[in-house]
Amino acid sequence: MTALWAKSTSKQNGVWVTTAVILLMFALALTSIADKSPTFDEQGFLTRGLGYVRGENQWMRVGHPLGLNALNAVLLRSDNSVALPTDDTSWLLPNFHRPSELFMWEIGNDVAHVMFLARLPTIWLGLLLATIVARWAWEITQKRWAAFLALALVAFDPNILAHMRLATTDFGLTTFAFLAGFALWRYWQRPSWINGILAGIAFGLLLNTKFTAGLFVPLFTLVIFIGFITDWRTHHSQFVIRPALIFIITYPLTAFLTLWAMYGFQVGTLPDNLPTLSQLSGLTVPLSHYLEQLLDIGGRLQKSTPSFLMGNYSDSGWWYYFPIAFLLKTPLPTLILLLFAFVLRIAYYVKKRGTSSTIFTDAALLIPAVGYFAIALITDINLGYRHILPTLPFFYVFTAVALHSSFITHHSSFKWLISGLVGWLLVISLWVHPHYLAYFNVLAGGPDGGWRYLVDSNLDWGQDLAELAEWTAVNEIDHIYLSYFGEGRPDYYGINYTGLDSWPPRLMNPNAQPIYYEDPPPGIYAISATTLQG
Repeated sequence: MTALWAKSTSKQNGVWVTTAVILLMFALALTSIADKSPTFDEQGFLTRGLGYVRGENQWMRVGHPLGLNALNAVLLRSDNSVALPTDDTSWLLPNFHRPSELFMWEIGNDVAHVMFLARLPTIWLGLLLATIVARWAWEITQKRWAAFLALALVAFDPNILAHMRLATTDFGLTTFAFLAGFALWRYWQRPSWINGILAGIAFGLLLNTKFTAGLFVPLFTLVIFIGFITDWRTHHSQFVIRPALIFIITYPLTAFLTLWAMYGFQVGTLPDNLPTLSQLSGLTVPLSHYLEQLLDIGGRLQKSTPSFLMGNYSDSGWWYYFPIAFLLKTPLPTLILLLFAFVLRIAYYVKKRGTSSTIFTDAALLIPAVGYFAIALITDINLGYRHILPTLPFFYVFTAVALHSSFITHHSSFKWLISGLVGWLLVISLWVHPHYLAYFNVLAGGPDGGWRYLVDSNLDWGQDLAELAEWTAVNEIDHIYLSYFGEGRPDYYGINYTGLDSWPPRLMNPNAQPIYYEDPPPGIYAISATTLQG
């Protein structure tokens, strides 16, 4: 009886600790959005999403699927205080730029109110991600401390916290990619019709986040292949065939039906002006709205994307951009734990041959993470750490699993070391609050030094315009020279400024002057890090 009571108490304590960590994660994210202006992508995504959920606009193109845009708009759907620019002629066109400017800045909407309600659903996705991370680590190891470690790595990561409070698509892709990976692993652990259907639903949800979700198709296919091979090695019988057949039937069909259901089982005709695969123009197909947006990507990818890295500039990027971003923006305690995990896992396989279950679990965690990261190395779009965000939860569960499997976890000193690194990570998340987007680790000189290495969405995404207005008011500064990188409107926040070269130029004073560093007129200058770096 005493043993049962002790086991029950331990389980209850585990629930309380998990709940406390998730609630702290929620508090850190929620309290860090109060003074943050809309970032570069938010107003366009939100205008498109709200237009769709209100049934006012189904033709706007933003280069992404509908799912996350609609999710971020769901709390605004019935809010009569929030209006859409349906009377403007730009509303009838597929381009999102002008309607989103009207929606956010020119027709009287309360920007802070709109952004708070729009960002809440992404915060909820963050809590979902944290829960799944802890669950997967626990299901693999059956150890609460491993689940707590994986949970803490996610909950206190400044990069996770930065993007889980924005109405953009990067965090939704991260959450649903991890959910799809977990559901896929779970099916091969316990094959059944219901688990096959759940895995298909998770993959369908993933496909409605970003079109880069398609990169997980070959990665998950490889995981499935390894699952089949490891099962065959273990059983050598017809029992392997049945799970494979169930999966082949349920997974793709359920994924397609899930995606189609999220578009209301829409059937339509593709337009005549498709920028890619124009021979499909005029065809009537299911999911025509989804396919139209997907085919629009071809035209967008033909445009060069300027990038900055450590004082260098490129329109085609660098293969080493994301490794450097990962080293400079991932918290140092996390990097140490991840390095430990890889070293110990390699030692584990050197000392003894891994079981089929171990091999498949490592494949389910590392193939999506390492594969997605590897694909990022060859992309021309080098705009920010957010593009490798989907790798993080896979890496963090792998870290917890690898450390658990190592013999040195039995030593109390090693457990104290892990606890110390987690405590360090918690201090970092509290210290940098609420400026999570600007986080850099000590290798880059912290947030104050990061601008020398990376800009754009790594640091400076237009999020601090409201805080600039507050700073000028507190310091009684009645005029500034402003070079701004972002979609915000200085006039909206009451900033009295002379516009310097900014991006995008359409938002600035038409009489904006070029930045002239050699002989600037006297005054206070506010220059976004991105424009400062050219």
